Amino acid sequence: MGLLAPLFALGVALIGIPYFVHRIRRPERETVRFSSLMFVPDVKREVIERRRVQHIVLMLLRMAVLVALALVFARPFQEMMLDAEAVSSGTTDHVIAMDVSLSMGYEGVWERAKMEAKSVLETVGPGDRVGFVRFAQQAVVDVPLSGDVTDVRRAIEVADVTWAHTDYALALQAVEHVFAADTAQVRRVVHVISDFQASGMPVSDMGWRLPGAIELQAVDVGENAVSNASVDALAVRAGKDDVLRVRARVRNWSGQGALAVQMVVGGEVVETRDVTVLQGNATQVAFSVPLEDGINGYVALAGGDRLQRDDRRFFAWLAKPQHPVAVLNTSEVTQFMLKAAVPEGADWRLIGSGELMGSVVIAEDVTSVNGFADYVEEGGALFLPLRRDADIQSVNALLARANIRVSGVEDAGYAALAWVDLEHPIFRPFRGARFNDFSSVRYENYHVITADSSAAVLAKYDDLMSAIVEGRIGEGRIVVWAGGMGLDRSNLARTPRFVPLLHETLRYLSGDREIETDYLVGDAISTSDAVERIMGPEGLDFVVGDARIFHAPGVYQWGTQTASVNVADRESDLARITPAEFEIRLCDAPVLFQRDGKPSVDLSIVYEYGRWILGFLLALLLLEHFYAAYLSAREVRT
Repeated sequence: MGLLAPLFALGVALIGIPYFVHRIRRPERETVRFSSLMFVPDVKREVIERRRVQHIVLMLLRMAVLVALALVFARPFQEMMLDAEAVSSGTTDHVIAMDVSLSMGYEGVWERAKMEAKSVLETVGPGDRVGFVRFAQQAVVDVPLSGDVTDVRRAIEVADVTWAHTDYALALQAVEHVFAADTAQVRRVVHVISDFQASGMPVSDMGWRLPGAIELQAVDVGENAVSNASVDALAVRAGKDDVLRVRARVRNWSGQGALAVQMVVGGEVVETRDVTVLQGNATQVAFSVPLEDGINGYVALAGGDRLQRDDRRFFAWLAKPQHPVAVLNTSEVTQFMLKAAVPEGADWRLIGSGELMGSVVIAEDVTSVNGFADYVEEGGALFLPLRRDADIQSVNALLARANIRVSGVEDAGYAALAWVDLEHPIFRPFRGARFNDFSSVRYENYHVITADSSAAVLAKYDDLMSAIVEGRIGEGRIVVWAGGMGLDRSNLARTPRFVPLLHETLRYLSGDREIETDYLVGDAISTSDAVERIMGPEGLDFVVGDARIFHAPGVYQWGTQTASVNVADRESDLARITPAEFEIRLCDAPVLFQRDGKPSVDLSIVYEYGRWILGFLLALLLLEHFYAAYLSAREVRT
């Protein structure tokens, strides 16, 4: 009930209005014609007119309407308070939900959490059951509801802090499933033991709450104003001077600002830098080491703080292999543009050769070169930006095996690229709203390309003709640009789209996609190779089906892949929420209050009568309307 709702109850005083209206209402008198009053003596006599209430039932109906109207706005309700002990049927089911996220690992907190969990077991009475749930990024039910307290005590003893971040919603959902497995009508209590880190709360309202039938006992084991600093980001780049540059971002969440930052490579400290970071701020610290293939290491805070699990961030660096790209049957202008777009040191190494070699072959025509079809069929990749004077007969002889046909040159009068397939790997990096507009790319003329359903159209002009087509011959692929890349035919080479589009085309044809080298704890990879941790703290990945999930940070290696795994930076922010806010946002459970100095719970059942009174008011209005109409009609008849 709102704060102003009781004021509406004063409207009941308006019930006197119908009474006074009916009380002072004069009955209507009819004029009676009389011949003369001259012979009637004039006698002075006081006449007292008694005014009686007319139509008592109608007056009562109108008074009832005003009373109901006032009650509707006042929203009366009845709250029945039931003590928690009276609600239970003599037994209670307990579930201990213990937070094992990274933030629980600072000094003193984890020990208090275990003590509080064991103290809950002391309250378990005869016939009660208890379960145990560990939660961080995921929730694990270690012990389902059982009458054996020994199993839960053993689970508490072996539990340990993990490297994962907190997710309170998943924890409470797991608790709900534990209770849902049993339909017995007993009291249900969940004991959440946590430091109540704010970053573990959902970003927005997820539309789910812990049911009110489950009581919440929040046990806060955290501390306020805990000092903490972390290395929360790394960037690794190879310079042209054969130096590997590592930039680390050091953040001071709270506490002292003087920090010592070290870079460790191969288990040895390479360099130490002293920095000062004000509370709530961050700074970059740069390191460099000689460039070698396969450099693994980490950047760490040397002094440490109360939460040391986020003081270290790993990195792994491998030189990307270069793919030779053969350039055949191209003009000098095209060769110049390719060299400018593919600089030295890029993933693709341009080679000029009369031989079909390299992972990708670029050609503006296919005449005077034998074996194109066999090269592609055996797994080669051909990039064919057709020039205006290309030999159409030779091109069609090759493309016929890919179900693609090229006709003569169409004078388009500057046709623009109107559509591209943003789901194709070539155009997928352009999906953002800032880069997906290719309408500025225009062609004066282009070759007309037709293809059946076995070939893929990747781009179209505004006249719906195909601009870029991909076909397959055996194990290899061919990508055809109908308009070529010549400066005399289009403005493609003059637009910002040219270089990235060329790079993505070469990357796609060479099969060289970006390989993920930086993971977070909790991420999964799909591989059948054995995964080995070559650097980092204890904690191996575990297998779920075909996926391997990283449990701990470090540098891992499987097959030819090397990658770093780090903790989520959100777990370094030790800002907290109160248990009351936690309950308001995630629970429909009863509100906690103090009784005899100890936390207790009252359950209240609230009955609201507003809707019923509203229905009664509408019925009264209808009845008053029809009754007033009836009385009016009866008076007219009489």
